[in-house]
Amino acid sequence: DGDGQIDINEFVQMMKNSIAEERRGDGIGANTILGYNQRMSQLAKNVLVAHQKKLEESVVGNDTWMIHPLGSYHATWDIIVSALILITVITMPLSLGWESLNDHFFGVNLAVDFIFLLDVCKNFCTGFVDENDAVIMDAKIVRRNYLSGFFFFRCMQ
Repeated sequence: DGDGQIDINEFVQMMKNSIAEERRGDGIGANTILGYNQRMSQLAKNVLVAHQKKLEESVVGNDTWMIHPLGSYHATWDIIVSALILITVITMPLSLGWESLNDHFFGVNLAVDFIFLLDVCKNFCTGFVDENDAVIMDAKIVRRNYLSGFFFFRCMQ
């Protein structure tokens, strides 16, 4: 309908048109395949442009020091913290079972605990995606959301 976005009805109509064109022809020829590929390429491009436009318009707040929840820094940090949780799951039972190993793991456990503390602090500076798929980057809203949500459980860890 010219709005730059393809809804489900437009997509179904495009697919019906391409099937009808294919049936009208004398089989599947190079021109039909080329036309089909061009339409699918245009469809993919329109979907990506519409998605990018939606993402740009759905950011609430503009605090420059906030960490974007869909950014690569946040994803990398989460992978590192996940690896540290895995290390803790392995070393904690060993430390509890054998007292002599507890002394060897003391430095590692202290470093991991410090990084977990940094993770709690980082969460105060990381935006979030709300129920409407809007990215919230307003520091005041983020702090309120974190304090009323996972903060207590993270501190208990």
